[in-house]
Amino acid sequence: SMTVITAEDIRNRQAMFLSDLLRTVPGFAVSQSGGPGAQTQVRVRGSEANHVLVLVDGMRVNDPASADEFQFQYMLSEQIERIEILRGPQSATWGTDALSAVINIIHRKSADRSRATATAELGSWNSRKLSASGEHADGRYRAWAGLSGFETDGINASSTGTERDGNRNTAVNAGLDVDYSDSIQLGFSARRLEAESEFDDFDFTTGLPADADRLSEASRTYLQGTLRFAPRQSRWSGHVAVKSMHSDNQNYADGRWSGSTASDSLEFAAQATAWLGDTDQRQHRVTLAAERQEIEFQQRGIAAVFGDPNQDQEYDINGVAVEYFSRPFEGFNWNASARLDDFSDFDSAQTWQLAASYRVNDRLRLRGSGGTGTKAPTFTERFGFFEGSFRGNPGLEPEQSTGWELGLESEMRDGAARLGVAWFEQDLENEIDGFVFDPGSGLFTAVNKSLDSRRRGLEITLDMSLSEALDLAVNYTYTDATQPLAGGLEQVEIRRPEHLANLKLDYRFGDGRGRLNFALRFNGHQFDSFFSPVTFMAEQVELGDYWLADLATAWQLRPGAELNVRVENLLDERYQEVLGFARAGRAVYAGLRMTFGASSR
Repeated sequence: SMTVITAEDIRNRQAMFLSDLLRTVPGFAVSQSGGPGAQTQVRVRGSEANHVLVLVDGMRVNDPASADEFQFQYMLSEQIERIEILRGPQSATWGTDALSAVINIIHRKSADRSRATATAELGSWNSRKLSASGEHADGRYRAWAGLSGFETDGINASSTGTERDGNRNTAVNAGLDVDYSDSIQLGFSARRLEAESEFDDFDFTTGLPADADRLSEASRTYLQGTLRFAPRQSRWSGHVAVKSMHSDNQNYADGRWSGSTASDSLEFAAQATAWLGDTDQRQHRVTLAAERQEIEFQQRGIAAVFGDPNQDQEYDINGVAVEYFSRPFEGFNWNASARLDDFSDFDSAQTWQLAASYRVNDRLRLRGSGGTGTKAPTFTERFGFFEGSFRGNPGLEPEQSTGWELGLESEMRDGAARLGVAWFEQDLENEIDGFVFDPGSGLFTAVNKSLDSRRRGLEITLDMSLSEALDLAVNYTYTDATQPLAGGLEQVEIRRPEHLANLKLDYRFGDGRGRLNFALRFNGHQFDSFFSPVTFMAEQVELGDYWLADLATAWQLRPGAELNVRVENLLDERYQEVLGFARAGRAVYAGLRMTFGASSR
C-alpha cells in the first residue's frame, strides 16, 4: 500500500512537525511523550518503532545511536515538498529496518524556476517558528537552501509539579544539481540539525515520570553526493552515490553531563536499470543494486562499580538486490525482488517480495503483495549499559518477518470518489524483548523470543470530491497486534491502538484566496507498560481512547502573501499516548507566509 502526502496537503494542514502529518496516514500510530518537540515514536501496522525505515531525499536517516529509530521530534514540516510512504515489508528493496514501512521525505527544490519563501509563526506556550528558503534554476544548474527554527517553552507533561519542558530546534539544508551533459547529472546535498529538549525523569517511588532538570542535546549531519547517468537513446540508466551521517546525543542531569551516544554511518550505493522488449521499452525492466554500509557506535558515561558504559562498536553490511517489473498486457503488472544482506556480525539474511496488480475494469483494481523483512539488533540491545537497570546481550540474532496483503481500489462517481480496502497480516520471528529481567546480574537485558508474534488488520480509505470547493478524505484502521505468552496465552503489544480513524475536510473559498482544513482523529484505547516500584516488573495498563480535532485556515492577503491561523486540539482533550506523559491541550498559532518569484500566488 502506498500513500503520498503532497505539497498541497502540507500547506493545508499547516502542521508543525512531520509526525503530525503522519498521524492521518492509515495504519500509523504515533506516540509522543509530552508537548511539542517531546520524544516521538511511529509504529506502522502494529510493528515496533524501529521497524520503520525513514529516508530523506533517498538517504537513510535512522539513527544507530538511538535504537535505530528516526527521531521524529526533530523534523519540522517546513521545506518538505512531498512524503512518499510504502506500507508492508520492504527489506527486499531497502534492507534492514524496513520491516513494516518506508517513509521517503522529499525536500523542496526547484526544477525550472527561481523563488524564495519566508514564514513566521507565533503561538501557545510562547512558541516561535521562523523559516526561509530559496531555490534557483539557471540552465544546467539548480541550487536550493533553507533554514528553519522552532522554539517553545513547552508544557508540564508530568502529573506532579509545574515545570515546563521546553524545546529548541534549528535545521539548515542546501543542495546543488548540475547537468554535466545530456546524459550525466551530478548532485550534492547537505543537512545539519541541532536541537535541545528538556524532559522529565523516572520516579522510582511511583513508577511514573516526575519533574526533573533533564536536558538532551542532539545534532545530526547528513551529506550525500550522487552521479546519475542516462545515456541518450539507450535502454538503461543508473546512479552511484556516497552518503554519510553523523549523530551525537548528549544528556545532562541537574546541569551536569550524564552520558552520551554517537554514531557514524557511511554508505556506498550503485544501481542500474535496464528496460527490455522490442515494442515498448517500459513494458519490462530489470534493476540491479549493490550497497555497503559501515556503521560505528560510541557510548560514553560515568564508570561505576557495577560496570563501565564507555565503549566503541562497529559492524558492516554488504547488500545486493535485484528487481524485475513486467506489464505483460494492458491493466496487469507484477514485480518480484530479492536481496541478500551479508552482516559482519550475524548470519546473512535473504529477503524477497512479490506483488501484482490487475485492473478489472475502469472502476476496479485488485492488488496483492507478500514479502519478508529483516531487522538487525540495535547497538543498545547488544552492548548498551545503563547503571542499575540494563545490560545488553551481544548474542542477539536479527528479527525476521513474513507478511502479505490483499486489497482493492474502486473509483466511483465518474472518478470523483475512490475507495480502497486492504487486509494485511505479518508474523515476526526472533522478536527482541528489551525488558527481560536477568537474575544473574540483577539487571534487565534483551533476548530473542522463542515464539512468533503476530500482526493483522484492515485498512479502509475513502477520498471524495464533494464539489469544486470541498474535498473529503476518510480512513479507518483495525489492528490486532499480539505477542505470545507461556501457556498458550497472548498479550496485546503496547502502544498499538486497535482502532484508528481520520476524517479530513478541505474547503476553498473567496475565489481561491481562502482555504479551510478541518481534521478529526479517533485513537482507540491502547496499552502501555507500568514498571511497578514494588516488583520492578512490567505490568500492562490501559490508556483511554480520545478524539482530536484540528482547524487550520489561510487567506491570501495579496499575491505572494498569506495569513495562516491554526487551532490544535480544538476540543481541549486531555489524553496520554505514553503512560504518565500528558499531551498538550488546546493551542492556537498564527503566522505569515511570503513567497517571491515564479510561484508567488
